[in-house]
Amino acid sequence: MKRLKGWPGWLLMAVVLAAFLTIGATRAGGARSNEERVDAIAKTIKCPVCRSESVFDSRADASQNIRDEIARQVAAGRSDDEIRAYINDRFKDQGLLLVPPKTGVDSLVWVLPVVAVVLAAGGLAVAFRRWRTTPDLALTDEDRSIVERYRREHEHD
Repeated sequence: MKRLKGWPGWLLMAVVLAAFLTIGATRAGGARSNEERVDAIAKTIKCPVCRSESVFDSRADASQNIRDEIARQVAAGRSDDEIRAYINDRFKDQGLLLVPPKTGVDSLVWVLPVVAVVLAAGGLAVAFRRWRTTPDLALTDEDRSIVERYRREHEHD
């Protein structure tokens, strides 16, 4: 295979990196127990009465009630996303989700930073390449005479 030169190689690398990051972020970690699922979901929901704590970390009664509801929903066979949506709808005015949903318009929260980083890296690569390939400016005889004249005029300053 002919070796890619320049920006196509960088673009290919960025696409491969984005694909691996997407797969890694969405890949399931294998079978989990109901308790592990409850804990994982509770870590992504904010305590409605605490400041800066998740339902998992908080020991407030409201958080315990939400953990109990999560456990009931898990036992009923609902998916993690369904449970988060249920809790979010129940407390819609408080916005309890600590992690935005990965679907619809909310997925832009996940995608836009990656796109911005890839575009910034691409822009830097283009800029560095231009700087490297810019021809050196050669001094002409006229340039040398101007510098020499300036030196003579300001020799005693």
